Amino acid sequence: MTKLVKVKKQEGDQEVEVEEPETHKGGLFFPLPNGTALLYRLVGTATEPDAEGELRETVTAKKAKSIIIPVKNWSKLSQRFHASWKVEGETDPALFIRGANAFDVGGQSVKEYKLNFLSLRAGEYRFEVTFKADKTGEYAFYTVNVTVEEPDLVATIELASQVRESVS
Repeated sequence: MTKLVKVKKQEGDQEVEVEEPETHKGGLFFPLPNGTALLYRLVGTATEPDAEGELRETVTAKKAKSIIIPVKNWSKLSQRFHASWKVEGETDPALFIRGANAFDVGGQSVKEYKLNFLSLRAGEYRFEVTFKADKTGEYAFYTVNVTVEEPDLVATIELASQVRESVS
C-alpha cells in the first residue's frame, strides 16, 4: 500500500497541504573486475501490487465448488499468510464463501489454498482474495470471477390419488 506523506507548500500568501507518495531511497553497488566500482543512488515511490492472476469459474447454483488458488511464498523463510476476501457489489445473503483464515507456506514454494464457494442463486460474482504475510505486511491478491448457472432439474415426482365426489 502506498503511504502518503502530508507536505505543506507555500503558494503566495497561503500554505497548502498536499499529499504526496512517500519517497524511498536506496543504493546499488557494482564491484567491477578491474578493482573499481559503480555506486548508484536510487530514489522512487512504491505502488500497489498488481493482481497475481484472474481466476474464472463456472458453477451450478446450490452446489458447492472448491476454488484452488496457488499462493507463492517469495521469501526464503516459511511465512504465515492470512486470507481474506471482499465481494464487489451488494451483500448477497445467498452467497457463502469459506476458507482457512491462516496457513503456512514453506520458503520459496507454492501452496494450494482451497476456497469453498456456494451460491443459492444464479448470477455473476466478482471478488478479491488477499493473502497477507504476518511478519512483513507484504501481500498478494487474486481476482476471482464466478458465473453461477441455474441448477439442473433434480428429479420429477409423480403424485397420484383418488378423487372423491364433491358434496354440496
